[in-house]
Amino acid sequence: MTHTKRHLLLALLLTLSSLLNAQNSSIEVGTRGGNNATFGNFGALSLVAQHNFADNFTLKGGFLSTTYERFSAEVRPSYHHNLPFGTLHFEALLHYTDQSNMGNFALGGGVGIRTNRLWAKVGYYHRTLQSGGERLAEPFNLYYEFGVNLLPSRPDWDLMVVLSNSHFLDLERHYIPSLTVDGWWYPSQKWGIRLGAHYTPTGVFFISSDYYQLLANIGVCYRW
Repeated sequence: MTHTKRHLLLALLLTLSSLLNAQNSSIEVGTRGGNNATFGNFGALSLVAQHNFADNFTLKGGFLSTTYERFSAEVRPSYHHNLPFGTLHFEALLHYTDQSNMGNFALGGGVGIRTNRLWAKVGYYHRTLQSGGERLAEPFNLYYEFGVNLLPSRPDWDLMVVLSNSHFLDLERHYIPSLTVDGWWYPSQKWGIRLGAHYTPTGVFFISSDYYQLLANIGVCYRW
């Protein structure tokens, strides 16, 4: 295990342990199954914790492990500022992925705005790929997210449609967008159930003509 991976795992473990012992927090355990053109059928397990400090600062961290030998870890602290028509937020991004003896380390941040129904976010990250003793730096990568909340006035239901090239724990190439539909149901004040579907299409901008990914996910969230 490399020093970078050890340090990031230690930071994430400390972050998650502090979040689990804090108030105004949540933890989600999720599973997913799907198929893509590269690895065929696959499954995955994720753990995500989040803590809201007052009304303007959030810390989020988590892990993802898949059956095609990908392990991802990520931390995203964010600051929120209320506006008359919505919320402006700034986030930092620290991401690590290990797959097939190749390490992928990314550091960056973004800015976004959210209203009751719509949100948009755009950001930048610097990524370093490492395999053995070889390193390749990607100095500029763009990530974005555009979404709509179809049930903004329902306190116990959420249904969202998102167009993005990156998701939490999934930092994809900047030219590969995807479409995601996520739904939340909160049968009680503390417990929530998540169902979703995600599709990365074939032939994006004529660059990746044979790539696709289709997956479904289910998760359980506990808030305190």
